[in-house]
Parts: sequence; structure tokens; C-alpha cells
Amino acid sequence: MSRIAVVVAALLAALTLFGGLVSGAQGRGLVTITVDTLPIANALPLDLGVKKGFFTAQGIDINKRTLQSGNDVVLALANHNGEIGYFGWVPMMIASTQGIPISAVAPSEVEGTSVADNWQNILVKGDSSIRTPSDLAGKTIAVNALKGVGEVMIKAALRKSGVNANSIHLLAMPFPTMRTALRNGQVDAIWTPEPFLSQALNLDNARIVMAPGPVLGKFWPVGGYGALTDWVRSNPALAKKFRTAINRSLTYAQSHPDEIRALLPAGTGNVRLPIWSPIVDRAKLQQTAKYARDFGVITKLPNMLQLVPRAITGGKTLQGQITTRAIKLLLDGRTVKTLPQGEYTFVVSDRSKSGSFVLRGPGVLRKTSVKGVRPYTWTLSLAPGKYTYSSTGRPKFKKTFRVLS
Repeated sequence: MSRIAVVVAALLAALTLFGGLVSGAQGRGLVTITVDTLPIANALPLDLGVKKGFFTAQGIDINKRTLQSGNDVVLALANHNGEIGYFGWVPMMIASTQGIPISAVAPSEVEGTSVADNWQNILVKGDSSIRTPSDLAGKTIAVNALKGVGEVMIKAALRKSGVNANSIHLLAMPFPTMRTALRNGQVDAIWTPEPFLSQALNLDNARIVMAPGPVLGKFWPVGGYGALTDWVRSNPALAKKFRTAINRSLTYAQSHPDEIRALLPAGTGNVRLPIWSPIVDRAKLQQTAKYARDFGVITKLPNMLQLVPRAITGGKTLQGQITTRAIKLLLDGRTVKTLPQGEYTFVVSDRSKSGSFVLRGPGVLRKTSVKGVRPYTWTLSLAPGKYTYSSTGRPKFKKTFRVLS
């Protein structure tokens, strides 16, 4: 509790600076939920869901407050300044192990598969001598909060890359100020998400030197929506309605990236968007908790059943790809041959200009468009049976896998 308590006063001051829009909830018979969120592109499905009416369809009116870090969101919830928060899994774990029981209400997003497609990376100045992860040893890296997602993922990725994770120095600052700090030489590198990542790349000539998430694994879970466990227990129906609305918002946002981009600040519409999914990989979350303990962010593992209750759908994210030379379906980099029955998010990269990726199986028929080259995302419930993934056009490809009960 001590680490969180030391900044309570600062949070209370910050809450007076950030506001959200509150519509006439009482006049429309809606229940208002205050959601404490972050100023990053990952949080935009909430805004889009409000715009599309997904929350009003569940009888909910959203009052949004924007804070600067997941630790700030934890403090807001602990002080009853909000019912639900959008924040990283690491701040949730810190709270859960320091006397502030948090329960996830819904997952949100995962990281990508490589430096090329990831939306949250470590950047350096274009003329920096830092070229590889090993060059980060002894350097100062900006993160939005100490003892948060950034610290855990950076140190875990460095250790996995053979770099002494304890050799780096972390400096906490808000995401919007990081570009200036990097340009001025206040820090050697910054760990930042979109839209700040693209701004640094395009406007400041910054370079990506490392993508921590993909180093740890493909589609690494990063954030979600949570609330005090007591609030969830006291409001099970309302929590379920919020989950229904935000899950619909996540899947809609993933299928309509142009509508998300329209919500971004001018000049940042071409940013790298995360992969939003209503399912969470519990095994990767457990590994995140172990990393957090290894680096002293938490002193014990959280109660994972409390943190991620059974109401949260668990599942894996699969990577599909079609080119003019091959078709692939991978789980953590390995070709899929068998899968257990359950929920899966398919992230399909269609790089073929003449063919499409087609998935067929019991009750399933999905395919990409022949027109255009872009990623597609489907969240599906797979029943036992044989599935094929194939291509249209020429050359033709066809492979199979089985789902077991």
C-alpha cells in the first residue's frame, strides 16, 4: 500500500485538471459510469463505442477522466474517483498485491509481432549512437511511470536479449513530454505508444531500437479495463453490461480502423494501431506477473482468479499470413496443427494482391478481401472438428488443423 499511498495527494490534484463529457444520463434513464483512462490511442475504442451507441444500448452513460499513468488510475479507483479504469495489467497486479483488490472487467489490447508492426517501442534520436538493445545498458529511458508496464516489459525484454536489466535508469514523465525530453538530451531513449511514437518517428526523425513486447512473445497482453473487486461484486449486472459494450467496441474498432483514426489528433491519423481483442491469454498474464516479481515491482504473485475472473474470456491469438508465395497460420511462431476447443483471435496479414485468406470449419467461414493489402482480425469460437485455411486466386494454397474437445 505504501508505494501507492505516497502519490495520493498528487492524484487528487490531477483529477481536478482532467475531465470528461457527461451527457444527460438521468434524463435518458441511463446509469453513469466514470471511466478513468489514459491519453493514448489504445483507449480510443471506448470513445468510438460511445459514439456508436454501444454503451447507451446497455443503459450506460460514460463520464471519461483522462489521467497520465496506470498507477494514477489505480489511485483514482482506490479513492472512489471513478468506477472503472483503463490501465495496464501491471498496475492492476501492483494494486492487487498491495491491499487494493482489483478485478478485470474486460481485456483490451495486445502488442504486435515485431518492430515493424508494434505500436509501443523504445525510440532514440536519429543520430544517437544507440543502435541495438545492448547499447541501452547504462542509459536513461523515459517511461510514463515507475513500477508500471514499461518498467516490467523493458527489463524483461532486455534480460531476454542478454542485457543487464538493472543497468538502465528509468525516468518517469508523461507521454506528451517525452519527445521534447529526447530532443533536449534529458533522456537517451523513450518508451512510448501511439500517437506519440509516430510523431517522434515522422517529426523528430527518431529511430526504433527495440520493441519489448514482441521480444517477450507475439501478441503480448498489455492492458484492460478493471474495477475494485468490491464494486464488481456489488454491481455484477452493471459490470456485465459494461463488458458487453466495451467488447463490442473493441471488435468494432478492430474492424473499422478508419473510424479510430478519425478520432486521433490532426497529423497523426496514420499511426500504428494495436490489436484489440475481447479475449485474454492467461498464460502470458501469469508470465507478466512473474516478470514483475523478478524485478521487484511486486513482492508476491497476485491472485489471478480474482484479478482475471472466469467471466473474462480466455483464449489465444493466432497469426495468419498470405502472400504470393505461401500461406501460414501460427501460434507463438509455430505452425498450428491442433488446438483445444475455445475462443481465438485471428490476426491475418493479407499481403497478396491477387488472392485472399479463407478460413473454413464447423460453423465458420471467414475470408479477406482480394482488393487491398491490409490486416484482418476475427475473434471466433472454435468447435471440435477439421478446419482449413486456403487461398483464392493463383497460386492456390490449402492447409488444415484440427480442434479437439
